[in-house]
Amino acid sequence: MHRLHRAAGHRFQFLPVRTWEEAVSSVLRRPVELGVVDAALEAQPRAQGIERLHALFPSLPLILYTSVAPEMATVLLQLGRSGIRRVLVEAHDDHPHRLADTLVAEAAHAVSRRLIGAISDLLTGCPGELRWAIETVLREPADVQSVKALAERARMDRRTCVRWFARAKLPPPSATLMALRVVYAHRLLQDPGYTVEDVAARLGYGQTRSLTMNMKEVLGMTPGEARVALTPEEVLGVVRQRYFASDGAAMAEAS
Repeated sequence: MHRLHRAAGHRFQFLPVRTWEEAVSSVLRRPVELGVVDAALEAQPRAQGIERLHALFPSLPLILYTSVAPEMATVLLQLGRSGIRRVLVEAHDDHPHRLADTLVAEAAHAVSRRLIGAISDLLTGCPGELRWAIETVLREPADVQSVKALAERARMDRRTCVRWFARAKLPPPSATLMALRVVYAHRLLQDPGYTVEDVAARLGYGQTRSLTMNMKEVLGMTPGEARVALTPEEVLGVVRQRYFASDGAAMAEAS
């Protein structure tokens, strides 16, 4: 952990876990964007815990950070077959600069980062602090659930926030918040490890029913229906057409 903290500086916060069950629980409940995992988390090196994490949450980027040991050969082979190929070897590949570069590169594949990239063209008319606040809706959805919270993040009052949305030709802040949260919720639901209840809790909804109502308003479907009927690209297209069509631009992909 010391090497990770040193390499990451202030760019990442780490959430240590002691078991694979705790790791799964953390992904379900916290805005985890990247997993740095060790096959020897529970003493004896095994691939099963990492394979399960990857199977439940395939959208979560994983970095295997491990020491050199004879028993790791079989584990590495097994994980490679499962699609986990980003490996850092302790005391060999973990110079602070290389470790930092790897963290940044893998974090770029996180769901929130890809969705931020997909909506970036919509936010070009916003001042920097407001743009950052809107992006926070995807980075930390449980922390920005209201227009008031959004305005506070942008360091402006609510009225100024509403005016900036109009000037940038965006929908009202409340509609934008709802649409972005629905896009994020649907993308999480593509991972088999999440239930609708898990996603509602992760996004800070007090009740699962509130997420269902938002999904119906934005997509015309329940979360369960949208999960199987629409791809992430289709959801982005629907949201673009219904809420952001005035600029005539095409929504970028964030699959």
